[in-house]
Amino acid sequence: MSFDERPQDGLPQYSGHARQHPDPTQYPLQPGYVYPQPAYGVLRDNSAATLAMVLGLIGLATMFVVVSPVAWWKGHQALREIDAAPGVYNNRGMALAGQITGIIGTIILGLGVLFAVVMAIVFLVALSRT
Repeated sequence: MSFDERPQDGLPQYSGHARQHPDPTQYPLQPGYVYPQPAYGVLRDNSAATLAMVLGLIGLATMFVVVSPVAWWKGHQALREIDAAPGVYNNRGMALAGQITGIIGTIILGLGVLFAVVMAIVFLVALSRT
């Protein structure tokens, strides 16, 4: 059945003859009703929240932590959008997860850069003393 066809309201067709009177509890559909319609107020997904969570998980799972600050930023941006329009988006948890994993990955990235700088200084000091 396509979306433009109207269902038969429970009236079965037998060999081309329809019942003459519907049950008293069955009502015909109103004119102009398109079947099926989505319910009013269906919440949407915020794409920035999904992106933040995916980037945060990629940053932590693969140790490609360069994307973690982007996940932190996109998660914060998505949380602002979701909080600014209550009742529109339903994936606030994804935005929060992206922000948290972005923060954790950024901390790991910062510690890695700090470790690399300290090791470079130690290496340069050791080279200058020889």
